[in-house]
Amino acid sequence: MWTTAQSTETAAFSPSMLPRCAAVLICAGIAASCALQAQSPRPLQWDITSVKPISPESCPANSGGVGYLPDGITASCVPIAFVVQVAYHLMDQTRILGLPEWTKDPQRLYSIQARVSSEDASAFNQLSRPEKSSMLQPLLAERYHMKAHMEAREIPAYDLVVAKSGSKLKQPSADEHDTSQFGAPNGNVKWVNAPLTNLTFLLGRETGRPVVDKTNLTGKYDFILEYAPAARAAADETGKPSVFTALEEQLGLKLVPSKEPVDVLVIDSIEPPTLN
Repeated sequence: MWTTAQSTETAAFSPSMLPRCAAVLICAGIAASCALQAQSPRPLQWDITSVKPISPESCPANSGGVGYLPDGITASCVPIAFVVQVAYHLMDQTRILGLPEWTKDPQRLYSIQARVSSEDASAFNQLSRPEKSSMLQPLLAERYHMKAHMEAREIPAYDLVVAKSGSKLKQPSADEHDTSQFGAPNGNVKWVNAPLTNLTFLLGRETGRPVVDKTNLTGKYDFILEYAPAARAAADETGKPSVFTALEEQLGLKLVPSKEPVDVLVIDSIEPPTLN
């Protein structure tokens, strides 16, 4: 599974910027007056960018990801579809429509680096992670000639609800720390003192549809979920149930087919990248 990671403070790379506050100039004199002079924000831009193909053989297993550094962003061993997800904050792949198959090909991986100038590094480092990620959008437009737009569509989805048997989620003890372990490729999930937020994301990846939480379970819980991933079901010899059966039997939750209005990213066009 591709990941996003926070790099150490000693590394470097960059993203976008929020408007700056207007400066208050205090004028001294016999008739002192104060004037507010609004300064036009200067959006941060990449000073250096690099896009290169990388051989899957040179990528250790489960090593692909995106890293955030003090003056930029680096991605390695990832298909460009994953970079699109990060750039538009849509880690649910079902909400991105129109990506051609070559963008998802695990044999077609890339190494991407983007850095701001040394003068902009401090401003970049103050951005939130979503703001930094958004700076990948102009890089995609420049290097991959990508054009896209957001729109609301009613698409097939699943509602996550409490089954008739009732929720089997356990309340955590007071001294438990928040942890979660996702062995999604093997169908092993362990949750300790955590909300259900990420469960909808995992279920969306497994089922291929957006999953909307309608359980009204807003607390934190402990649970273990074991199922046979659909991608490996034919070769599974463990006897694990499907994720649909496992949810109901193990957690007292259920996925109900539905149609939901969802904001989706529509890819109008995208081409193999301009390399350097």
